[in-house]
Amino acid sequence: MSDAPAPRRGRPPKLSREQITRDVAELLLADPAVPLTISRVAEAIGASPMSLYRHFTDRDDLVASVAKYLLFDERPPVRKGASWQEQIRVWMLHSYRQSIRVPQLTQLIASGESPAWITDSAYLAGLLQEAGFEDGRALAEAVYWVATAALGQAVIDAMGRPQYPLQETADALSRHADQAAAEQVSRLLPHFAAMHGHHMERIADWTIAALEQELRKGAR
Repeated sequence: MSDAPAPRRGRPPKLSREQITRDVAELLLADPAVPLTISRVAEAIGASPMSLYRHFTDRDDLVASVAKYLLFDERPPVRKGASWQEQIRVWMLHSYRQSIRVPQLTQLIASGESPAWITDSAYLAGLLQEAGFEDGRALAEAVYWVATAALGQAVIDAMGRPQYPLQETADALSRHADQAAAEQVSRLLPHFAAMHGHHMERIADWTIAALEQELRKGAR
């Protein structure tokens, strides 16, 4: 029989900023619609609101930390020596794929309600400045194009369906008052359906092509 004392039940380990960030990220991925309030988040992760306020100034600070964790820290590595085009493409596709999983968080970022956009905006600005966007206005426009193309599309797609509603759309067009317009759009429906779920790759390509064109114009 061992004489070792039985382990004492001490206080549970204290929460850290990093642990809370991971817990909230997992919560959002499991339930994207959960209200992002301090009280609701605290209840969901088994903590008190006061314990969250010990680590975060307010909800915006929490949102920024979770966004950085999901969008920035989890970004896949880019091969050494990758072109700026490749790095922009990786950013756009990763940000889109992560954002569509947490649309509520994306909406807060896109609306400017949270300072979470600062980290990725600085990252994009660094890439695009190296690419040749040196003028402040041109650089700002380039960052805006890239970010809104990825995050904006994620917000739109998060509101839609996994499959393109081809039949429902065709039925709606058949009842449209302007038959000439309806017939014109009907020609596009099969292509819309084929693009559905794979369009972000093309959007990234178009965005990069537009950036390259702007750089060529600026070099003249």
